[in-house]
Amino acid sequence: MPQNIPSGSLSTAPDSKGLNVRPDLLPESFFFLEKGQIINQEVSGKFGANGTVFRTTSKLSFTGKVYTICQGQVFLQPCGADTTKVNAILKPFNQPIKGLAIKYIVYRGLNRSDFFEGDLIKSTATTGFVDVIRKEFTGLYNMLGITVPPFTAQHIGFPAGTNQSVDDLIDDYFLKISKVEVTGGTATEQPKKAFELPMIPRGTHLGNVTGSIGIDIVLNEGDYTVANDPNPFQLNLAFARSADHVLDQAIGNTAFKKKLIRETATQFLDIAAFYGLHTQGKGKIHMSDNSVLQTVEQIASQISGFKTAETTYLYIQGSRQRSYNFYGNQNLEGSTNNIKIGPTASNLSLEQFETGWPVKELVAQPSLVLQLTTDNNDAAAMYVKQGVLHADTANEDYFIRGKNLLQEEGNGVDTNFTKPITFSLNKTSANKTVASFIQLIYEGKTVKITSETPGPNPGDPAVSTSYDLKDIDDIFGLINVTPKIQSKGGNELVYVIDQNLLLIDFENKAGGKDIATVTTKKVEDLIMINDTESLPRVTYETLLNNVRQNNNGFIQSNSAYMDNSNGGTIAYDDNAIHFYTPERPYYLQSETFTESGGEIITGLSLNLEHGTSPSKKILGITEEENDKFKQIISSQTLNNPKFYFGNNLSHENNVYISLEGKRYKKYVLSVIGESQEGKLLIASPADKIYVVTTDELSYASDGYSKWLPNINRKSTGKIKLKL
Repeated sequence: MPQNIPSGSLSTAPDSKGLNVRPDLLPESFFFLEKGQIINQEVSGKFGANGTVFRTTSKLSFTGKVYTICQGQVFLQPCGADTTKVNAILKPFNQPIKGLAIKYIVYRGLNRSDFFEGDLIKSTATTGFVDVIRKEFTGLYNMLGITVPPFTAQHIGFPAGTNQSVDDLIDDYFLKISKVEVTGGTATEQPKKAFELPMIPRGTHLGNVTGSIGIDIVLNEGDYTVANDPNPFQLNLAFARSADHVLDQAIGNTAFKKKLIRETATQFLDIAAFYGLHTQGKGKIHMSDNSVLQTVEQIASQISGFKTAETTYLYIQGSRQRSYNFYGNQNLEGSTNNIKIGPTASNLSLEQFETGWPVKELVAQPSLVLQLTTDNNDAAAMYVKQGVLHADTANEDYFIRGKNLLQEEGNGVDTNFTKPITFSLNKTSANKTVASFIQLIYEGKTVKITSETPGPNPGDPAVSTSYDLKDIDDIFGLINVTPKIQSKGGNELVYVIDQNLLLIDFENKAGGKDIATVTTKKVEDLIMINDTESLPRVTYETLLNNVRQNNNGFIQSNSAYMDNSNGGTIAYDDNAIHFYTPERPYYLQSETFTESGGEIITGLSLNLEHGTSPSKKILGITEEENDKFKQIISSQTLNNPKFYFGNNLSHENNVYISLEGKRYKKYVLSVIGESQEGKLLIASPADKIYVVTTDELSYASDGYSKWLPNINRKSTGKIKLKL
């Protein structure tokens, strides 16, 4: 069985014993409603698409107790205009399902009287939640040795007066630093920096509802802020306070903004599908009467009151972490169709996947087979992030590529499509499908970009040039983001992680390709170049999620999903290493060489202590260089920006050779992003910024590389520094 390893490191675990392997999901959570109470749902309250709107809130008729689904922090907000109700936002600490990163669970319509007496927290603990927070609050001030102040509603996020704005992001309250000032034994607090939101155990009695409840599950992309974010939907207090939330395309005032609103649907998951996933991989659902649901029959019966109890949702992530065919590159020539889908390989319908919304709802589907469009490029591949592949579908631990994915010509085969991919769906003894969620990452067709430059003479038509996006052009984003976790001051490295998986290749020593899923990380640091001068730097790196190596080795790391900490700071003291270095067993080495024109440049190589092939890519530039790209993104209002590596050589396989005989590649670093018309644009600073690579794993500007500390690792594991 594959072994879990820290994200960003490479395991020395033995190879898995065969292909088609995936560890059990082992989902474990608490059912959010009291057992034994009647649960009903109208069609109008079900999760999913309804014309130009997409309901993210699953609304149920219910009266009774409500419980925390998993361990996490809770933040309270008003519920629309109803002063008798509140909403509770739960931020998971321990994720209930491996590989499924949940950012928030939003409970809508809890009775306010269970929490507050006027503007104060209830003095008597009528719920487990109030009991926990009163003990935590009193314990904090007793520990500080100061008088316990009145426990007000705003201590757990509820607004007091005008101290909150509906435009505030929810993260501003979860990821804050509490500040308490004590004068003469009396504590005062900043309105938005009050008592830290407490950690609440799984299965805690949160509150009660009378009549109805709504619930949203928001998937996690990362805890960061995008500078001047043009996306029309924000996870802000307006969303948190909604009594019943839907995504409405009418809010978008341009075609592209309507498209971005549709794209937002992929951030949400139906609560019925969430519980349905517990039928896969030895799941457990704990109930309010201390029973535990574990069988398909038990779980299907518990969610039978949902109108979506038999719905399978299909999410497909395509190029640049967008949904399948977001850029129109997956359509058949002369058509809008781009998927074959149906219950069996012999009964498939040719359809347009993204009709309306990029979440496909399959109701009471007995089984699922699909074929996606492809141009049969060498890098074409699929990874099944969620879902159970049928035994008939050949795969490499849920990676599908090469002969397992692409069809061979002949016998009337349509090579515009992949081979049929078949999924198994859990069903009850009565042959009813159990709600579930299938999520794929697919790179099947190359994305082409056309740029136009002015003609050579005034009045000449513009010259169009077409580019194919390379693998490296779809990796490093996070350019203009900052982590939401605030700095405490002092000596810290600032980092942020994008939780969305990427599917990439790595060359191996045998000359073949290993395939992996990775997340990406951005680290900001400061390095001393002499006794008085310092150099701020920015490093981007991939963190390994899992990898299928051609030697039949399979390595899986779910640590990126074990908790919700994916951005923040790392503190250090003056005697410790406080600049960026990749985690062991990786290390960087620098080498100087001379270009044909006589300029001396410094290149980096990424290495492993035990000498095997690295499964990581790194980009390093100075903060000054990074700021130039941030300015371009802001001035052109680019959405979803990433770095583009422009090659001046005629073919991507060509290389430069230094005077010393060193082979290397040199790229003009640019930024590629979506304009407000939805077109992909490539933009560069006026002064070109070059990055060099000697191994196609580490890419860095000369300003970054020439100040790289020389780290010599001895067998003792100690580190010796030399600039």
